[in-house]
Amino acid sequence: MEQTRDPSRDDMAEDASKGQPMVCPFCGWEAADGEYLMLLHMESLHPEGEDSPFTVKGDDGTVGSSRADEDLPYAECPVEGCGELLPFDAMDYHIELHAAEAGADLDGEAGQSPIRDPHTGGSSSSGPSRAHRDAERQRRAESSQAKAVSTWKRFLRMPESSSSSSHSSKQHHHRKEAKSTTSSDPGRGKRLGKSQLGKYAHEDRMPDWLVSLLQNSRPVESEGVIPVITQLLEQCSTTKYAYLCHPRVHHISKLKKEGGFCGYRNIQMMTSYINAVKFQGYQNLGRKIPTIFQIQDFIESAWDAGINTQGRLETGGIKGTRKYIGTPEALAMFRLLDIPCDAQGFKNRELGKSEALLMEFVETYFQGGVVDPTQRVRLTSLPPLYFQHAGHSMTIIGFEKLRSGAKNLIVFDPMFHDPINIIKLIGRKFEYTFPDMALKSYRRGSKYLRRYREFEVLSLRAPASGFPLA
Repeated sequence: MEQTRDPSRDDMAEDASKGQPMVCPFCGWEAADGEYLMLLHMESLHPEGEDSPFTVKGDDGTVGSSRADEDLPYAECPVEGCGELLPFDAMDYHIELHAAEAGADLDGEAGQSPIRDPHTGGSSSSGPSRAHRDAERQRRAESSQAKAVSTWKRFLRMPESSSSSSHSSKQHHHRKEAKSTTSSDPGRGKRLGKSQLGKYAHEDRMPDWLVSLLQNSRPVESEGVIPVITQLLEQCSTTKYAYLCHPRVHHISKLKKEGGFCGYRNIQMMTSYINAVKFQGYQNLGRKIPTIFQIQDFIESAWDAGINTQGRLETGGIKGTRKYIGTPEALAMFRLLDIPCDAQGFKNRELGKSEALLMEFVETYFQGGVVDPTQRVRLTSLPPLYFQHAGHSMTIIGFEKLRSGAKNLIVFDPMFHDPINIIKLIGRKFEYTFPDMALKSYRRGSKYLRRYREFEVLSLRAPASGFPLA
């Protein structure tokens, strides 16, 4: 059944189609920068009903802007140096990804020997047959990974008196009490709490040791991973077809013990592309990937310039803090720097609907930039996508459809480093025995996405001519 529409929203859409600034019919606020900011404003401050992609109700019925999804019990990842807050039902899969990140003792290069040289006819080796060696190596790899996952699962089942269980109970309590503090001005945004901004939602300044860590540590950064993923997808028998973004995008991961700076790391990944191809506005970045502190300055400057000022009201300011940031902050920064971009939200409470809409959007996006549609792995010169769901963000670098019909996002996740088995393949041509296992770190399918009902994607508006792949 078609939903009834608010006529004021129809008028607003008509203004947008004429290229005029969009004016809020309720309070007169103008959005000169695009439909997403007006949608954010309308759904946060003047929602039509109880459900909005940008609002969440507290226990007292008050409504505030949201980046959270379900009210689930959360716990801190027990892997040393991670510390991410995760829903209980996401913990097992998260630990499996840590096992994949560690490599699980897997060396999947075929035969552990150089690739066959077509000019020399290859090389022979003595000892067990290749098939036998491959089977034994896979058995050891699966056994090692199973042991790692089993160890952490046992850890997570420790008695309630453990520090992990105690923390998870407290975190659940915090989420239940994370209500917005209401401003006396009904037109102003609501201050968000820990369920949206993380456990340091109310801190004024991050500790000195963390400032020192962020200032003095070299970034965990890999360039050249996308060509490795390309070869793995080409060799993967389960892949029907796949798309990948521009190969110059860097994978930037968080430092050990840095905490929840995933939004910043994804902005850095987006800027690695912007600088590499000299995308519009790249000069405003100083032709460098900005630091976390520089990103905070950009976002605060955007608010000062009147771009998505609601973000400051919701966060209380982010400069020098560990508060989470999300799509609105990334959008504000890019708009400040004259980097053209758009944001899209997907929300449907029916199981699997938002996921299906997201997958359709991402596949359509990459189809528009294909260089050679006859290839099974289709390369593009398109930018990556900034991808947000409740509590976490990633950078989408591609899309995959399996022969089974299942679909995967191909992502760079700042929570995880590239496995050493991947790093050593950068810049090389290779054959890999277990490409499916090697791709696990980069695939996010229904097993991961099904627990969420809301997603946001930020895309850069690339020119139709694209950019060179080299």
